[in-house]
Amino acid sequence: MPDDGALPRGMTPRLLSREAAAAYCGIAPETFDVHVRPHVSPIEMGTRRLWDVKALDHWLDQQSGLIAEFQPIESWLERLGDDRARPRD
Repeated sequence: MPDDGALPRGMTPRLLSREAAAAYCGIAPETFDVHVRPHVSPIEMGTRRLWDVKALDHWLDQQSGLIAEFQPIESWLERLGDDRARPRD
């Protein structure tokens, strides 16, 4: 079998072009530019800009509420009513 640079059948590339990243998110490239691109930075490879599937997944998980964004421990303690969240004099 010749090596033509194609991935084996069933294997998804880790890095996606703008158009492929938009399709992966289920949106048009123009919508991707407005809603995703400002939050998920591409990886530059020469003159190409490519989006990491894992970075897209992470951002999408945050948007859907599957994972919480990072919050400092003080905000968690304060929400629980723990007085350790208050600064000490």
